[in-house]
Amino acid sequence: MHTIEFDRLILEPEDGMMIGNGDLSVSIYQAADEIRWRFGKNDVWDRRLDLDACPKPAHIKEIAHGIRDEGWVSHEYVYGDAEAEKGTDDAKRMKELCDGYPAYALRPYPCPKPVGELALRWPADLSTPYINQRVHIEKGEVEIEIWWPDGPKIICNCVVSGPPTNALIINWRVENWGRTTKKGGFPPVWFSLYRWPDPSVESAAARLYKRARYKYYWGSIDSGECTTLPDPTVTEIAGRTVIEQTFYPDVEFEEGFRYAMAPFTSDFDIEEVDTFGTGEAHLHLFREKDDVLSGTVGVVVPTSTDAGGVEGELKRVIDEIGADEAAGLAKLFATGHAYADEFWSRSKMETADKGIEQCWYNTLHIRRSAYRGDVPCPGLALPSTVQDYSLWHGDYHMNFNFQQVFWGDYQANQVDLGDSYFPGMAHMVNVGRKIARDYWDSRGMYISLAGYPFPVADDVYGTGPLARMAYMTGWVTNHYWRRYLYTVDKAWLAETGYPVIRDGALFYADMLEKWDDGKYHAFPSCQGESYYTGKVEDYLDQPQVIRHIQYCFRSAILAAQALGIDAEFQAEWQDRLDNLVVVDDLDALGYSEEEKHRYRVNPPAFVAVDAGTAIPRGQQEKPWLTCDTDCNMWVGGVNMMPWWGMISLHNRCFRGDLSLPGISGVVTRWMVPGGALRAMSVGSHSYIGAYGESLGIVALIQELLMQSWDGVIRLFPDWSPDTDAKFDTFRAEGAFLISAAQRDGKTCDVSIISEMGQPCKIECPWDDGMTVVDQSGKSLDAGTVNGVYSFDTTAGATYELQPK
Repeated sequence: MHTIEFDRLILEPEDGMMIGNGDLSVSIYQAADEIRWRFGKNDVWDRRLDLDACPKPAHIKEIAHGIRDEGWVSHEYVYGDAEAEKGTDDAKRMKELCDGYPAYALRPYPCPKPVGELALRWPADLSTPYINQRVHIEKGEVEIEIWWPDGPKIICNCVVSGPPTNALIINWRVENWGRTTKKGGFPPVWFSLYRWPDPSVESAAARLYKRARYKYYWGSIDSGECTTLPDPTVTEIAGRTVIEQTFYPDVEFEEGFRYAMAPFTSDFDIEEVDTFGTGEAHLHLFREKDDVLSGTVGVVVPTSTDAGGVEGELKRVIDEIGADEAAGLAKLFATGHAYADEFWSRSKMETADKGIEQCWYNTLHIRRSAYRGDVPCPGLALPSTVQDYSLWHGDYHMNFNFQQVFWGDYQANQVDLGDSYFPGMAHMVNVGRKIARDYWDSRGMYISLAGYPFPVADDVYGTGPLARMAYMTGWVTNHYWRRYLYTVDKAWLAETGYPVIRDGALFYADMLEKWDDGKYHAFPSCQGESYYTGKVEDYLDQPQVIRHIQYCFRSAILAAQALGIDAEFQAEWQDRLDNLVVVDDLDALGYSEEEKHRYRVNPPAFVAVDAGTAIPRGQQEKPWLTCDTDCNMWVGGVNMMPWWGMISLHNRCFRGDLSLPGISGVVTRWMVPGGALRAMSVGSHSYIGAYGESLGIVALIQELLMQSWDGVIRLFPDWSPDTDAKFDTFRAEGAFLISAAQRDGKTCDVSIISEMGQPCKIECPWDDGMTVVDQSGKSLDAGTVNGVYSFDTTAGATYELQPK
């Protein structure tokens, strides 16, 4: 069993202990006289998207004309500072297209919103307590002990119920009560459930600047048109006293999205607190007795996206709990344990480096708390940690910021976690088809830099230099193809994966232009995140764009072949591939055949072709990373570390014996009390919510232990031979579940489960060769080429590998 343990007060929700069921998550932190449970829900967003305040989204022909004929130059997001170096016939439209999008830059919403909080309070005349708080990871439970020397002790055990019910359940008890505390009708503890009024964006900006001197929301403030949500209210729904928060109408909910927080307890009375017109909705769970020393409290959070809406879902949970609330809440408590048990049965790992082992368990625990395959996943920020307004709208940022989180899910054999990518993306795919049709004159689907996990009417980022970056579409389709490579699930590919991969490839087929040189060229699109420079070459055939186009075409062809469909599309895509402009001359770069193969099979995010990037493994002389490394642009955190590590691993230029201690030191250094890795610095950005990029660290850890990114399984390829380790049922491409160990620098205990009966390729982990043994004990014939063994498998069968 693994635990996250901290013996001091945690003062911010983004540092807090977390539990959840992938939809409802809860971060636990404290103040001087209370424990706070902060609720987050994946669908709770302020969904206002003020497209009426925006110019018409950019058509790609306008962008091409501006870059090629007018020489547009823009300066970050400074409104009105753009210019056309070659002159323009329409200065107003030029500035509209060069500036950022008003709906994004001049409004703080759409953005995720905190749901509310529950607090356990004790008499304020008690001194500051001692505390110990622990997450029991494999149980999905947080245990908190608060005590005073020679005085009372408060113990809380809390879980979030298993799906589909979204409820926090807390079992609490008080020991040694009455020795140092007052009597007379006052309970030892009571609870408050509350939602504060939505603050102004001005107050959020001031708070951020006061704490970190970081200027944000200035565009929203300058607009003078931003408004807050309606105040929360105490009301009655389905016969229960609840706190309700309503939102303004949106595309999906004509009357506005809603949610409620409904308390359940048989140990306290539930009473509304008069907050004297401040706009806060507040309930006390209180009983005027001093002998209530134990009990159970539950809080259910139904929302508009539940099948029956707020009312229907709350009625369903009331029926599930039943008349005996204590017994019903106990059953929900048990479902939380069962859900955790199921999750952790899928894979595990162990290593002598306990810092890395703990990081793997912590990170997957947090992922399990906030991500689940049947609901839209969070954007940049984890829902139970968000502040009232989020930087970058807390949205889906469609490069590594959002997508890095998912890189290790399938290898961890947590398919459901990986699948949490798709429900929210379905909305981006839908509007992406409209953008491709209306603003690119193309078939298929175009994916913007930014998007949201709910329906929108039109392009959410329609003008500005970042509005028409073509490489994002390929980056998005990569995850759909990766899912198939790891599961070989043709039914899923046909229903969910291929339509998106196909539409990405169709978009690229139409956006490319065949020039007189007989080559297809990509114009106009920048790479990375850059601004208009006045130079045509900065928007023509950018390597990042071409690499994503290549990989998308290859994936689409292979996916269509796997399904036996769309021969005409395959021919069209192959023509584009065969005649695509060359941006990486692999022969001129001196690439070997092995290096060329790596280039083609790797997603472009992991390709390193720039001079000096890929150092041959045998020539690496210093650690890839040390604890003192400035490991990301945000000056304190590890948000880019997984990406950089994956590039190094996939280009075979990593030595575990040199770099493993540095990775271990960094993850230990940047781990917050609740177990997550800090993605950005508090010093530079203040406490703005736990941002998810660093959760991709599991991909880096797992690929140190096992890789299969080119279809060949490699065991401990980049792990330090001086550090013992083992893993159980990691998933490899081809739908293989692999277990193996390394002891005293030698690989052992290797077994392979074949889920889909695919041919298996594995690099021999022993110098003198190996034998493949099936589950009946029979040795199999296995061909070998350059140390790679190949053998046929049967679906559901287990195979052992033994050294000769």
